[in-house]
Amino acid sequence: MDWNENDYAVVDEARFGRIYTELIHGKMKWRWFLQTMPAPPPNNGVSDSLDEAKAALVKRYEQVKRELMDRDAGKLSKR
Repeated sequence: MDWNENDYAVVDEARFGRIYTELIHGKMKWRWFLQTMPAPPPNNGVSDSLDEAKAALVKRYEQVKRELMDRDAGKLSKR
């Protein structure tokens, strides 16, 4: 995979996302994607800055992680 200097893998215990620049409607934007987790949308977004993209990706990742933990805890309590 060819990644340039404005293309980042985002890692917790494993890689969970990607953030990179993209020209959208003539302006450079930061696109983020949640990867490696089964999750309902939204799993991607566009931000004006790298900091905004990081914050949006981490927020979504934490939401999905919490939902999966809650779901798994519910399965354990039913046993």
